[in-house]
Amino acid sequence: MNPLFSDLTVLTYHKITRQREFGINTVTPDQFRRQMQYLYEHGYNPVTFRDLHKNHLPSQPLIITFDDGYVSVYENALPVLSKFGFPAVVFLISNYLGQENTWDANLGGVKFRHLNEKQVKQLSKEGIEIGSHGASHRALTYLEDREIESELKLSRDSMSRLSNQQVITLAYPFGLQNNRVQQIAKRSGYHFGCINLWGNSIPDNPMSIKRLPVYRTDSLKAFQRKLRTGPSKKRELMKLKLLSWSALLTPVYQKYIKKLYK
Repeated sequence: MNPLFSDLTVLTYHKITRQREFGINTVTPDQFRRQMQYLYEHGYNPVTFRDLHKNHLPSQPLIITFDDGYVSVYENALPVLSKFGFPAVVFLISNYLGQENTWDANLGGVKFRHLNEKQVKQLSKEGIEIGSHGASHRALTYLEDREIESELKLSRDSMSRLSNQQVITLAYPFGLQNNRVQQIAKRSGYHFGCINLWGNSIPDNPMSIKRLPVYRTDSLKAFQRKLRTGPSKKRELMKLKLLSWSALLTPVYQKYIKKLYK
């Protein structure tokens, strides 16, 4: 594993849109453009997990990821990424291509549409790495071994065929994982597994890569703190955890309201 692996910054976005929701997972197109401009002007070099797997990392590397695979990534993020020559990674929910995010709580009835097959193919042609976010965006730790294996293999195989890429990276839905889930993911063909602020990250474990979310509430200075080391970044992490705790309620909603688990 590349010696920079443990210190590699991985950013997580969800929706790049002006549309508001009852949550903080949207980033406006203007915010996103300013953040990418900052990376470009300060010598950061975005890479993908394929680069990491090959140990091909330039100076000041980082990875830009998008969870869930919303249409706004194609419409609003891709033009900005292309302008700066930045690659990125989009984690798709294979059962929801072209559909609305009915797996989510959708407070206030605000829904967002996922990428369709044509858009996914175009993203792949543009150099975007395609990853898996499971087949149904259910919390893998809630499932039995056979269900986890089915979720991960179905998603990996279908996304590999669609994108004409070998899908090697998984973003665990809600960041929820444990050793059992990691082992099944590795057996299912994944080389990397991404968690979030609430997951347990083990140094140099490619199946528990911690990522930093970017929210609508982030100023450009807050974005800059995510890229640093030391006390300022630690304070930023504490703030992010306070802001994101409610996301842990969605699996509970799925289980008891949506009845998505046995």
